[in-house]
Amino acid sequence: MLWKRGSLTPELADLVFSFLPLDMSVADEHDVLVYWKGATYKTCDARFIGRDVRDCHPPESMECLEEILRAFKAGEKDVAEGWREDKGRFKRTRYFALRDKDGAYKGILEVNEDVTDARALEGEQALPGWQG
Repeated sequence: MLWKRGSLTPELADLVFSFLPLDMSVADEHDVLVYWKGATYKTCDARFIGRDVRDCHPPESMECLEEILRAFKAGEKDVAEGWREDKGRFKRTRYFALRDKDGAYKGILEVNEDVTDARALEGEQALPGWQG
């Protein structure tokens, strides 16, 4: 379980999510899509909220998605990940099982990141600063 301190208002949480450099979606324990943000979901629109998460995935990924959901719900796994090249960019996709403090499955978080620039880093810059 992740450690946390403090709390965020819904307005501040929305701002934080909008500035995270990633795309993400969340489905609840009943596989119902409740939230998404980012260009990864450009083929989704508001009508997908409240629908089965399977409706948002292409047929060729369905077998994989079903296995991830099964393993998460059974408590066998907590993270699944994949990566691929796409138009010269390196993309990483991770799925996380969302669990409450007692370990009960509460849903799934999908995170999509373009990690091309991070893969090109060299040397060290321990403290944040500006490049170029």
